[in-house]
Amino acid sequence: MSKIRRGMTGLETAIILVAFVITAAAFAFVVLNMGFLTAEKTQSVISTGMSEASSSMLIDSGLVGFFSNATGIPASQYNVSLTKVVFYIKLSQGHEPIDVDSSRLVATYTNSRCHAVIYSSSYPNGTIMTIRRITGDSDTLLEAGEKFRVEVDFTQMTLTDVDPVLNSRWELYAHPYEKFRIEVRPSQGAVMAVERLIPAVYSSVMTIE
Repeated sequence: MSKIRRGMTGLETAIILVAFVITAAAFAFVVLNMGFLTAEKTQSVISTGMSEASSSMLIDSGLVGFFSNATGIPASQYNVSLTKVVFYIKLSQGHEPIDVDSSRLVATYTNSRCHAVIYSSSYPNGTIMTIRRITGDSDTLLEAGEKFRVEVDFTQMTLTDVDPVLNSRWELYAHPYEKFRIEVRPSQGAVMAVERLIPAVYSSVMTIE
């Protein structure tokens, strides 16, 4: 009887050992599989991040501001209003082309009193903001070596275009000693932010550094 019991004990030990080996192999497979999935996901995130950072627009030279009520000696700074800005954009060296069509690009305007969309499929090219090719081919892609002119005419905005809805056009415009911000958001790539502090204004047209 003791020999039979010893034989059974050895068999049970072998079965348990085989079960441990199978369990360990299955666990190792799961761990490896999760590792591969994590590596693929990490690679996908990195690739997406690089793609998002690979498109970049730059302002070429300064931003020109056009002002109302800037005449007089001296002009009343309270009544001076920024009614239009013009600047030029180009593609950053070594970056992917950007489609500047209003169906692929969104631009916003913000001052201390309001925020508004000024370029989108709802506000197409030529409504408030106009993007016009200066150099390059005839498509809407901003490519290496090309230059586009951007004009934002704030006089074309209505008081209901902004959030919150305003009571006067004075609130809509930016004024001396105030900041304003224009953000241009391509469908893919980094946002180009144009933020300026308006200095004292004594001319109807001046460069805002």
